[in-house]
Amino acid sequence: MGYSNSILRASWASLLGRTSALLAGVSLAIGATLTAPAISVESTQAPLDLQLQAAATVPLPSLPDGVYLYGQSEKPDQLGQGYFVFEVTSGKVVGALYMPRSSFDCARGSFTENQLALTVVNSYDRSSNPFQIALERVSNVASVGNPVLEKVGLQGFHKLAQLSENDQRMLSVCKADFKQSK
Repeated sequence: MGYSNSILRASWASLLGRTSALLAGVSLAIGATLTAPAISVESTQAPLDLQLQAAATVPLPSLPDGVYLYGQSEKPDQLGQGYFVFEVTSGKVVGALYMPRSSFDCARGSFTENQLALTVVNSYDRSSNPFQIALERVSNVASVGNPVLEKVGLQGFHKLAQLSENDQRMLSVCKADFKQSK
């Protein structure tokens, strides 16, 4: 009887260790903290797989599909201020970076975890240069911790409501330019 009780206790301890490891992995994946007892190498594989699956399913921050105008100034068409008019389609961005009464450069790119990563094509010599704009996450109480509900902005830029005819023209030129270069 003593022998079977020790086997039962060992099996129960092993099961508890695996359950704790699984719970620890799940809690790490959702951001909670849980202290698990010492875990054998064999029992850590499942939580790691769960963590990788959870990380793979978290969407990258982005703006909804549409056309946007952002400026360093809260007002459009201010001399000496930079502006970015762009279109988002499934997380991909095409647009124009410009200063009023000056030339503009076309840009394309995509959202990453913390930035909008762009390739800017110089309008004069057609050279390509990387350019990044940090993302700014604006959240309310309901969206905290849920990247799907968090609003995304461009750090250092203000979202402007109205596109001018010139903004639309520059955007059209850049979209056509990138279509031809594919």
